[in-house]
Amino acid sequence: MPDTLAKAPPVAHVLLLASAVAGTLLAGKYMAARKVSAGERLADALLHTARLADAARELPDRSEMALSACALYMVDLAYHASEGLSLASGADDPIGFTRTETHPYTRAVATVLTEANAPDHILTFAMNIPDVGEVRGTRRVGGLHLVGLSPSRPAPDTVQFTLPGGYSAQVETEFEHTENLVSKHARLFGALTLRDNDGNAGRLYVGHDGVIAGTMTRDNRVIGRFDGKIDQEARFSPYHLEAKS
Repeated sequence: MPDTLAKAPPVAHVLLLASAVAGTLLAGKYMAARKVSAGERLADALLHTARLADAARELPDRSEMALSACALYMVDLAYHASEGLSLASGADDPIGFTRTETHPYTRAVATVLTEANAPDHILTFAMNIPDVGEVRGTRRVGGLHLVGLSPSRPAPDTVQFTLPGGYSAQVETEFEHTENLVSKHARLFGALTLRDNDGNAGRLYVGHDGVIAGTMTRDNRVIGRFDGKIDQEARFSPYHLEAKS
């Protein structure tokens, strides 16, 4: 009988070799990517302001649509800023360092101040859009822990929106960012609470699979629902509402 089978490497050795090759490829992807800090990525994400321009256009008649736009802006913000919290991100900005970025078309200006790096990474941020409004908030990035087999870190935000006509809204997020070790893109899951000064309030959830769900209420009745997926189009669908008296 040929002795080729006897010379075949043990299965454990093959798996170990495959794991080493995969690890090398993954490390190569991380090394090739440009490193960005949490502050830089957050400043860039703040400038994705299309939803806030939509919110301003809904006022004063459809405040529920304005609030939903603020909530979905925060979902987009957390998702786009997640790369700055990944294992491949760059070093944190030094304490007291302020980043300022200006959008070339909307002229929106975003600033991110690093207030602390340990034990939590605290970022204070602001964004102003001419003729639309402003956003002010604080992000507190916690330490790494495991969610299943993936490294994860909490990054809750407390945010105030000020839009035309005296409208204001508050959004508090409870998001966590989980590293996807295969694709290197961070995943986002958690929830956010939303309310405004026109009697609207609600809760939105992002599942581990990226599916978005939630409701908005006014006067103790549901007036619309959120749905969609975080890496696709998320939306708010209002129910038929009677005109305000």
